[in-house]
Amino acid sequence: MAAEEDTLLNDSLPRYAQIQKNLEQRLIDGVYPIGSLMPSEQELSAEFGSSRTTIREALRYLRERGYVERRQGVGTRVISDTTRSPYFQSFSSLDELFQVAIETYYVVMDVKTIVIDQELAELVGGLAGEEWILINGVRWTEPGGKPICYIQSYVPKRFEHVVEQFPGHQGPFFELLERHAEGTIEEVVQEIRALPMPVEFSRQLGLKPGSWSMQLLRRYVTEGGVLIASFNWHPADQMTYVMRIHRSHEQAAD
Repeated sequence: MAAEEDTLLNDSLPRYAQIQKNLEQRLIDGVYPIGSLMPSEQELSAEFGSSRTTIREALRYLRERGYVERRQGVGTRVISDTTRSPYFQSFSSLDELFQVAIETYYVVMDVKTIVIDQELAELVGGLAGEEWILINGVRWTEPGGKPICYIQSYVPKRFEHVVEQFPGHQGPFFELLERHAEGTIEEVVQEIRALPMPVEFSRQLGLKPGSWSMQLLRRYVTEGGVLIASFNWHPADQMTYVMRIHRSHEQAAD
């Protein structure tokens, strides 16, 4: 149980995410065998000292990843000890994006200065004719592990002195840039597209030519403008992205 306790001591994650990681590890380790029923929400709530709402959120994550199925009047049944998708993302805060960067391994492949054209300027949030720095790299599950995605990051030229610190940096680039920015990050804008995977990126990820990608473009914006815009090219059949939309209390009251 020591490893489980260590998981729950990770205060950088929301409570439901701490519990989810704990339960996921139990599923992988066979604590809850395939075909068996997991403890009820009430039992898990008592064990972890959390509300049933928090437990329900953790169980929803496990269902989305293909570990369990939930049936009214039956409970939560284990259907797999492995996730249906090699890579899964679900974010609700910058802290969770930060955690992904900590838990995975990123390798910078090359850094160069480019002049962005009108099409690229509209995507990254700059102006045509400006100089930006392009950082190409690959994110891995761990050193020597499996490649997760190919990443193209674009940073305004004014942060050139910060980009010099990128190689070898194993935290999120947006956090490093924010330390040198004119204000904190106010929002992250994300765009998702289904696109053919560029041949060179396919080669780096060990994919066949003609593979498709799920491209996630994120722009990190401060009052002074865009800090960084990153194109994350994920193999389409190896990526699951979940968005949670909650009704605000104000809407409910109306």
